[in-house]
Parts: sequence; C-alpha cells; structure tokens
Amino acid sequence: MDLSALQRGRVRLYLRILAVSSVIGAIYGMVLTPPGALPPLSMLIGVGNSLLVAGSIAAIEIFLLREGSPAKRLLRLPFAVVVVLKSICYAAIVTAVTKWGSARAWALLFPGSFALAPLAPLDPRTEMVTIGVSLATTLIFVIVLQASGLVGRRTFRDLMLGRYRRPRRERRFFLFVDVVGSTPIAERLGPLQAHNFLAAVFSATAEPIAATRGEIYQYIGDEIVVTWTEAEGRLEARPLHCFFLMEAALRSLKDRFAGQFATEARLRAALHLGEVIAGEVGEQRRAIVFHGDVMNTASRLEQATRDLGVRFIASADALASIGPQADIAATDLGELSLRGRKQPIRASGVDLRP
Repeated sequence: MDLSALQRGRVRLYLRILAVSSVIGAIYGMVLTPPGALPPLSMLIGVGNSLLVAGSIAAIEIFLLREGSPAKRLLRLPFAVVVVLKSICYAAIVTAVTKWGSARAWALLFPGSFALAPLAPLDPRTEMVTIGVSLATTLIFVIVLQASGLVGRRTFRDLMLGRYRRPRRERRFFLFVDVVGSTPIAERLGPLQAHNFLAAVFSATAEPIAATRGEIYQYIGDEIVVTWTEAEGRLEARPLHCFFLMEAALRSLKDRFAGQFATEARLRAALHLGEVIAGEVGEQRRAIVFHGDVMNTASRLEQATRDLGVRFIASADALASIGPQADIAATDLGELSLRGRKQPIRASGVDLRP
C-alpha cells in the first residue's frame, strides 16, 4: 500500500522515537543491572521495555490522536480533560510494562534461556524509580511532540539547535495561497462554519505541502504562506507543483465541500524568490521569522491575481531559478506595478499544460 507524504512523515517520526527510546532503555538497563546478572542481558531487557512503552504511547500520539482519526472526538474535549485522560492511560502503560514487561514475557516464552527469569522481578524501590523515570520521559516526549506540532517540526528543530540564534541570509521561495471568496463565504456561513470551512481547506492542502517538502510559515486569516530554501524548491519545481497539487486535492473533495458548506473551495496564489534575513525573535514566545522585500512582493503579487484575473502568478526571478518545466506553461504578464514598490516586477501567469 502506498503511503501519502504525511503518512510517511508520521512513520519516520515513529521510527526515530523508537530508535531514541532504544538507546535510553539500553543505558537505563545497564545502570540497573542486578548483582550477578550480565549487563548485556539487562540492557536487552531495558531496550525491550522502552520499546513497549515508547511504541505504545508514540502510536497513540502520532497515529491515533490526530485530525481525521477515529479518536478525533477526544481532541475536541477541554485541554485539561485530555491531559488527565492521557496521564491515566500512559501511567497504566508504564506500570504494566514495568511490572509485567519484556523480561517476564521472554522468561515465559523461553524458560531458563539466558537466565532471564531471575531478572524479571524488580525490587519495590527499583520498580518505583523505573516507573517514575518512565513517566518523566513520557511527559517530556509528549510536551516536545505538542510543541513541535504548534510551531512546526522544522521550526522546533531549528529553535532547539539554535540555527537562527544569529540572523542569517537565505534565498527562499515564498508561496502565498489565498482562498477565493472567503469573505462572502464567511458572511453567508457565519463565524463558526466559516472557521470550519477554512480548517477543512487547510487540512486538505496539508498533504500537497508535505509531498513537495514545503514548510508552512504561517496562516494569515484565509491565507497560507509556504516556503522553501532555493535549493529545496528548485528540485522538481516544488513550489509550482505544490499549488497545482493543492488545487487537485480540493477538487477531489468538491462533493464534500458542496454538501457541508454549499460552496466550492478555490485558490489563487503567487510565488516569488529572493533574499531574506532569517532569525529568532520574541521573549515570552520565541519564533523564527523572515524579513525582506521578497515577502511583501509575493503578497502584492497575490493581490494582483484579482486585478489581472489570473489564479497563479510567479515572478520572473522564481521561474528563472526553477527553469523550464515540460508540464507547466508560463504566460508573460510584462512589468507589473505593485502597490508599495517603486520598481515594477516582471511576472508570468502559470498553469499546467493541457
């Protein structure tokens, strides 16, 4: 079965968590090696217990507790209730694995082999320490996962590594994608349904963004801003194909939008490439931001799509960097005078070839 880009990303994250937990389990098992036992065997049991705990909890967090899953109703509960339910569930998993974990399972399956049976029972003090350490590690894991989900995994990684602690210059593509007719749709649907409509659009376009390795920089009202470094974006013309894949994803859900919102979800967009200054800002809330004319220009180009009746505009700089594409046609729009810019910018309307 072919996995989508989002599914592949979840699987990669799950495997990374298992790998890290294995290392932690091996170290912990070595530290708690009982007298007379072989350290490699104790490490093996530590790895087994860690995999059982991390594998179970990570599967719940990554695959079960997400939008579109059977457990999505749980996500609608108050945050405090979700925390309490998670705590009870995860504490039960940790306690069960600690008391009747991999060592006892292996001892039952292979009685007498490798002298595993003497290692199975833990004294009460060691058992409590093990449960405490496991719960603390689980808490850290859940917090990290939630934080990375709020700011984006790449942004969270860069914040943790301090990549943008000092401002740096980067050449980046910026794709500004706007939902067509969102204002009259909001007036007709009302605030709550308008929110649900935009949430459905953003959810539907997540897969194309992931498939083209784009990074969601921010949501601005009814607008999505996606970015790539120049090196990443030039591969397979990712910024151009991203928009067309987003359109295709929404077309595939046309009946669903018509039935739920009595409207069609359509997009328009603009793409530009240029140099930005990337760096961390903020005190109470840290964030990685991009400053530069390229973002203002991309926003103005997106606004120009309304005046010119073109649903997708790309600047000459962006198209020159990507190069000609066999499946994409570019129609020269000439020099465009954009509000707030002294110098006009050359751009083209972009579409898929028939």
